[in-house]
Amino acid sequence: MSTSFLLGFSQALIARLRADGLVEITEGQIPRVEVYLTNYLDTRARGCSLLSSVEAALLACPEVEELYVDLEQLKELVEDLR
Repeated sequence: MSTSFLLGFSQALIARLRADGLVEITEGQIPRVEVYLTNYLDTRARGCSLLSSVEAALLACPEVEELYVDLEQLKELVEDLR
């Protein structure tokens, strides 16, 4: 996948997670989280489950303070982004 596609996906997903109150991000650090997720998906997640990779990236991201979503909820959110 292209990095620009992944960045757009990351931005849309983070925006949705924030709007639904499913993620807490350090104030002013949303762009860093979007880039972190994009880079994680581009470099570490190739050939892996998208949902598991998104969850792993968000849990590993230092700017993500809390994540209140499980894989099933994440699946629904990602499907809604289509």
